[in-house]
Amino acid sequence: MVSRPGIMQQSLRAALAACPGVWVAASCGDGLTALNSVAVHRPALLVIDCNLLDEEVEALLSAVKMHYATTQCVVLTRSSQHDAWARASGADAVIPHSSSMQELISSLTDLQENQP
Repeated sequence: MVSRPGIMQQSLRAALAACPGVWVAASCGDGLTALNSVAVHRPALLVIDCNLLDEEVEALLSAVKMHYATTQCVVLTRSSQHDAWARASGADAVIPHSSSMQELISSLTDLQENQP
């Protein structure tokens, strides 16, 4: 998972830990560290929080899709305009940052079940 350090990162990590079938291999605070972590861990799923800069998210999505195409990327977004931008940038799924814990779990479960 990728999220700037702080309360949001801690909350996201706790939320992901509550998701069945999801194991957090690493918590990264920036795109470059996340890309290096993806190279090491080769995760099936990468969750990216909207608290990163858009340019950083776009570069991370591009690099992951280019080099680790089997890794599905989920971006937590802050608005419907941001949803469209994240999908256009390569996100496999978007989840509103304001989603409840149950909505997050449901979305990630659906994504895992529909994984190619």
